[in-house]
Amino acid sequence: MARGFALGILILAVALISVLVFSPSGQHMKGVVPTSLPSSPLLHDYGPVPAGVPVLYGAAPSNPQWLTAFDWQGHPRGTVKLAAPLMHELVPEPHCFVLEDQQTFDEVLYVDVPGQPPNKRVGVITNEGSLGQVGVEAVECNFQRNFAIAVRAGLGLSTDSWAVRLSDAALLGHWSYDSTLNVVPSSDGSLIAENGANGGVTRIRSMPDGAVVKSLPPVDAVDGFSDDNRFAVIGPVVSVAQIRVIDWRTGNEVWHNGGSGWAMRVAVNPGTGDVAIAIGTDDQYRNLGQDYTYPLVIVRADGSATEIPGKYAWVFPPYADGYYPYKGGPP
Repeated sequence: MARGFALGILILAVALISVLVFSPSGQHMKGVVPTSLPSSPLLHDYGPVPAGVPVLYGAAPSNPQWLTAFDWQGHPRGTVKLAAPLMHELVPEPHCFVLEDQQTFDEVLYVDVPGQPPNKRVGVITNEGSLGQVGVEAVECNFQRNFAIAVRAGLGLSTDSWAVRLSDAALLGHWSYDSTLNVVPSSDGSLIAENGANGGVTRIRSMPDGAVVKSLPPVDAVDGFSDDNRFAVIGPVVSVAQIRVIDWRTGNEVWHNGGSGWAMRVAVNPGTGDVAIAIGTDDQYRNLGQDYTYPLVIVRADGSATEIPGKYAWVFPPYADGYYPYKGGPP
């Protein structure tokens, strides 16, 4: 499993990086402590990545085929050298996914588990009635707790979410929305945030029972949860604004960035409450250019923060951003 996990990271990294156009590095963000790495990323070989150390991979603009591994203190710990870009990616194992049957228009849940036949059909989640501008995606599959979370999205909004059993696709819960921008799961699937659109409130539900455990103001959108579910990364909804990390149960702020931006990606450090946030500009969020490199700030549970100087194309582990967390073997 460890070998497949590492290979998945590498192939995913190449698939992401091979299509990117990089831009020069930016300045440090206010309110964070930079590491000792120079502000302009240099082409440096840090040697093999040490085993057992949680790392985040970043490709510098100067050489997108060299991935620098940073630890959660923000220090470079190793270099992975890619011989050539690959044009495909390896998804995590085990994992689940949803495909629409082109004949019946059923949205069908599948699982891939090592040692079992590939693409095992579990069952139907819903029927679309016809082909249209909507689709259902499995945003979470937790094999230890035997359930998956699927979300239907179309025309810029999320309209439905489901909790289903991974073993037989039995329905555990279904929620419909009329003003929800998107649905963001926690890294273990025990929470989802339904981010309100058009001035609507953001709701946090426990899963799979669906109980609403918290409502947040309309200006707050959840971009991710810490691995222990204590903290939420709060970003802007409509226009670029300040990014914060809060204790979502109490509303107490743990950290905020000194400027404004969009939380483009969020990674978690398991068992610590620490989060890493890749912060983009308004143009990057709206895809007005071809720059997919971002500064990264690591925020710890005590509110201290470290910025990794420069801008990188970040490659987070497959289970670190709220999608497909590996929480044990198959049911």
